[in-house]
Amino acid sequence: MIKKKVTVIAIENNSSDAIGLSFAVSMFVVSLTLSLYLFSTTGDTIQQTYEMNSRSDNNIYSTLKVPSDYVVSGAEVRQSLYTMKEIGVDIEVNGVIYSKSLDPTTLNVSVIDLNKKYSPTYVRDNKGVLTMLRFK
Repeated sequence: MIKKKVTVIAIENNSSDAIGLSFAVSMFVVSLTLSLYLFSTTGDTIQQTYEMNSRSDNNIYSTLKVPSDYVVSGAEVRQSLYTMKEIGVDIEVNGVIYSKSLDPTTLNVSVIDLNKKYSPTYVRDNKGVLTMLRFK
């Protein structure tokens, strides 16, 4: 009888090992299948997003480059004078400095030509904080 118990225990160990191993293999196959599916659907989603963005509006260009010849109109310069308290910096236009402490409604903005194009220059201190905005 002792031999039968040892034999039965050995069979039970082999069958539990086989069940555990088959479970591990099936989980591996399932995870491999799911990862392949997710990989392919992610690629398809990225492709569809790119195609949708390229067809959405021809006037919008997605780029990380800042244009080197960035210019603004005189109207935009005048508008920035009215928001300089919110911006919190002094603004210089053609050598005339407008202080951020001045009331924007009392400024003489008639010297700013609305049809002229101005090139902005951002003046920063050594910490990178914007201190002045220049338009030339």
